[in-house]
Amino acid sequence: MGLNKNTKEKDIEILKDGPICKYFKNAILDEDLNWFNSNNFEIIEMNCRNWNRKNAHNNLKVGLNFPDYYGENLNAFADCLTDMYNKNYRGLVLVFRRYDNFVEEDVKFAEAILDIIARESRVWLLTGQKLIGLLQSDNPDLDFPELGGTSPSWNSNEWFNENRKK
Repeated sequence: MGLNKNTKEKDIEILKDGPICKYFKNAILDEDLNWFNSNNFEIIEMNCRNWNRKNAHNNLKVGLNFPDYYGENLNAFADCLTDMYNKNYRGLVLVFRRYDNFVEEDVKFAEAILDIIARESRVWLLTGQKLIGLLQSDNPDLDFPELGGTSPSWNSNEWFNENRKK
């Protein structure tokens, strides 16, 4: 079954390059979030402006409504993410605004969170669900190594460097 050329399926557009997609401009991210909302995706947004190693797990616990027994470590994050699977939606979109601030605070920890999301996304796809991570960055040059086996791409509207100018 091919895609209708007049319809942009944002989920497929993003997932073809991996489950993590970067955004510079909030307006473009908001447009895509409107599409996800209109297409029965659960959306959870978190502002990472003040995240660091000491508070990131608590921010994840609150933002993702993890249970009280959340172990506040990367293994517990992966386990609780698995439990978020919800057949009432086509998938889950995790939105991290100002993720570049968290990356500046602790790049390895910030990458580890994204790597877990990317790996878990593949498992969700096998069961018919989609798990997608959207990162908004105020740094137009934010880059990551491979996450879950793929490198995150810029969204299609900001793929070219000149499209990420303020």
